[in-house]
Amino acid sequence: MKEIRRLSSEKDFTDFTDIVGNAYPGFNIETREQKKKFVENSMRVQEENPLVTFYGVFEEDNLLGGMRYHDFKMNLLSTKIKVGGVGLIGVDLLNKKEKVAKAIMTKFIEDYRSQGISMAILYPFNPEFYKKMGFGFGTSISQYRVKPSNLPKGKSKSNIKHIRGDDAKKLLDCYTRIYEKTNGLIEKYEREFQLLFNNPKMKVVGYKKNNEIKGYMVFEFKPSHDKNIFVNDIIVNQLLFEDQESLMELMTFLNSQSDQINNVIFNIQDENFRFILEDPRNGSNNLLTPVYHEASIQGTGIMYRIIDLKGIINELRNHNFNNESCKLKITTRDSFITDNDGSIIVDFNNGFPTVVDDKEYDVEIKLDIADFSSLITCTVNFNSLYKYGRALISDESYLKKVNNIFASDEKPICITMF
Repeated sequence: MKEIRRLSSEKDFTDFTDIVGNAYPGFNIETREQKKKFVENSMRVQEENPLVTFYGVFEEDNLLGGMRYHDFKMNLLSTKIKVGGVGLIGVDLLNKKEKVAKAIMTKFIEDYRSQGISMAILYPFNPEFYKKMGFGFGTSISQYRVKPSNLPKGKSKSNIKHIRGDDAKKLLDCYTRIYEKTNGLIEKYEREFQLLFNNPKMKVVGYKKNNEIKGYMVFEFKPSHDKNIFVNDIIVNQLLFEDQESLMELMTFLNSQSDQINNVIFNIQDENFRFILEDPRNGSNNLLTPVYHEASIQGTGIMYRIIDLKGIINELRNHNFNNESCKLKITTRDSFITDNDGSIIVDFNNGFPTVVDDKEYDVEIKLDIADFSSLITCTVNFNSLYKYGRALISDESYLKKVNNIFASDEKPICITMF
């Protein structure tokens, strides 16, 4: 009989490390030293970070698979909600296709639902696999490959400084101010920024003025020529800023690197970033039919899942859904969570939602829980779901109103890796 419990002993973590190493060969956990380091790091994280816990699926003391829980707080539509994150899901090679992964996900969802948490998030190793489990797509990431000279060159970069460990608190303060007003961002702590500075590959520069950081960029160098060590690319992993001035100085800093930097590669969750560029083409010289120049490549990553439908509406009771008034019946299909498989009626009164027991309603929408998860986070609008056959509506005359209820100019942004 399978048992799921917290990893506690060094043997537990050693067995889990073997599973992770086989499940994710790209992690390069192969040598004795690499495995020892992974075990030590995992045990230390669980001991020192109360928001991270490792669990395993056991059968007669044999570890079949495991996962890592993350207790997060996320800004969803200006409402701070607790969310459960799961990562490092791995199943022993000998136990594939034995529903171990399903047992892992079932336990994860049950544990967070029991805490009164309404939403779960993850990064998928296979988006199709988790879409079938009710996880909806989040905002795509666009990768732009740009020549430094094609970035804006402002009047100054005098406020751009190297940011080091003793500035971790100021960096956190900057992030927190942005987190407070950005849909989808996850709350961070000073410890996370200290760990960032412990990674020698990562460089941090920021706009620092009057002893306050108003924007920053996390980047690394990557060789771009196998026979010339002096030519590299800059990979921008994080770019956050509070105003145009800080952004322009950060861009001017990058513009000034053209002597030794071949390309600046941005990984960014903003399809409109191309408007800052003089030339958005990525250097491939590819043309897409009929005459569209390849500018960026796109990838899907973070996924959201509502694990308590009524709960998420209640958590958003103080959010104004664009001043709309409508008694909306929401019918969701959920093969994984019985309580979500059915209908609720939400009374939107001048934008503010309340789950009601009434049988009367103005209009009904029907969709999968995965798509509603994407809709409620504002990753996608209702018109698009309806257009592509992912949602139904009982009365098309309400289409504009329903779309406006869930409409937002701000798709969710997540830069927290787990």
